[in-house]
Amino acid sequence: IRLRLTPEPNPNLFSTGTDLLRGSVPWSINLAQIAKVKNYAPFKALVTADGLIDRRLMDSLEHAWEGYASGCLETQTLHMLSQPFETQLEDLDTRIGILTTRGHRHIMAFGLFRDQRTSSPSQFPYRGAPYPAAHASVSTHTHAGRILVHFEISPLPEHARPASRPPILVLRVLKFLTPIECSPAYDMHLPMPVEGGLLSKKRGKTVSSPMIFDLEKIKPDSTTLGGLHLLVE
Repeated sequence: IRLRLTPEPNPNLFSTGTDLLRGSVPWSINLAQIAKVKNYAPFKALVTADGLIDRRLMDSLEHAWEGYASGCLETQTLHMLSQPFETQLEDLDTRIGILTTRGHRHIMAFGLFRDQRTSSPSQFPYRGAPYPAAHASVSTHTHAGRILVHFEISPLPEHARPASRPPILVLRVLKFLTPIECSPAYDMHLPMPVEGGLLSKKRGKTVSSPMIFDLEKIKPDSTTLGGLHLLVE
């Protein structure tokens, strides 16, 4: 469900209207919320009565993501591979709903900007503060800020595969939504994101390479990233 501003109260003008935005993406009530939240029952009755949504799909969505925190219903939902979504760099994980004609899943990309090396506390400054010595072997976040990204099939020649094999996905930064912060003392093992570039990390001490999601190695039944298969099948 989306809201748009149109110059006149004419449904035919919807396609040329302006979306009500939440941050930089259209405000919406996703299908899982419509299926599960009691306050949205009128929407549920309307879309099923009009045949816009298959009743069997709606029934299955009522039981989708059981066992997850209720906040998962508030996650952004992707319906296609190139659909933009927002991520907060310092969040513990990025939760995304996947809903396509092939099914629905929930994925969690853990710590896109989490440095998981084991090293001295001074290597892990976060927003200018040194990482506590008692937790020097625990991963920590290195950058702060909000960005708009999307998944895409890797354009790099070394990742090219025939159509018969699952592809390698990467994350492209589309836009900075807030200023990106990073302590000047950090050694940039996770490089600063660049608008238009791919999210990357260092392999070794100097060479940076894109973060990849290799669907040949990620099993479709994986509880964290398996849902990505729905976007490319």
